[in-house]
Amino acid sequence: MTHEKSQSPLAGYLAGEQLVRGRLVPAAGAAGAREPGRFGVWLTGTGTPAVLPDRNGPSTLVQAGTDLMLVDCGNGCAYQMARLGFRPSDLTHVFITHHHADHNVDLPFILMSGWISYRDDYRPPLIVGPPGTLEFVNRMLALHEYDIRARLDHAYDVERLAPEVIEVDDGTEVFGRTWRTTSFRVDHHPVCEAFGYRIDTHDTSVVISGDTRPCDNLIDHASDADVLIHEAIYPGYGYPAYHTLSSDVGRVAAKANARHLVLTHLLPGHLPDERWLDDVRLHYTGRATVGRDLMRVV
Repeated sequence: MTHEKSQSPLAGYLAGEQLVRGRLVPAAGAAGAREPGRFGVWLTGTGTPAVLPDRNGPSTLVQAGTDLMLVDCGNGCAYQMARLGFRPSDLTHVFITHHHADHNVDLPFILMSGWISYRDDYRPPLIVGPPGTLEFVNRMLALHEYDIRARLDHAYDVERLAPEVIEVDDGTEVFGRTWRTTSFRVDHHPVCEAFGYRIDTHDTSVVISGDTRPCDNLIDHASDADVLIHEAIYPGYGYPAYHTLSSDVGRVAAKANARHLVLTHLLPGHLPDERWLDDVRLHYTGRATVGRDLMRVV
């Protein structure tokens, strides 16, 4: 008696037989006047790969006019959005800074949840990220092919699940009606494709560092920003060779002339705020805030 080995969904993907694929598209929108409109920024997750009860995986939610953007998809971000009154299906854009798992792990759930829960009017968000993002999107959709196929008998439109993808380089701009984002390379070696994002509106500029050691390109792109949301680790923890120490992040903010420094991606996540702020104030005299989950910073 012989048994035929069944082919896994991922094997099917590798053979070029994937059920649904993301599509690579050019940078979206066209330059134009950035009109006044509602604007808000929330820290939906301020943690790291360490699992803590009060710090979800790194993510930042940005509302600009009629658009809703999520920068990074750390663990728990969809539920954090719900606590702020938003649904995954409300997202118009998702920006990924780099492909460490703590920054992209919930992107599959964001897409699948929106598609499953709001199928009649669901449209996937535009996914923006570093080179390799299209490959990541397609592999994670292939990973869920069993689930996807199981729902096709219930009138789900598989084409509604496939997002468009923009892969950025240094200086890539993506526009909305009331905003513009600019991507910039950061130094998170050995991760060779790591980016931060600057978001400019009619009257506000917000910069999100992603993971990085202090680097001139970030300082240049954060110049005169209203808010700089920057990662930080405390001396003696983690891997300072490719992150930014709390004793250095104030220097970065000062060189950029940022008006408000907000610390996120905090390692460790249990230290009192004053420990972080004492280090920041060594070099920075502007407004400084230690980020907390669900905190609104703009």
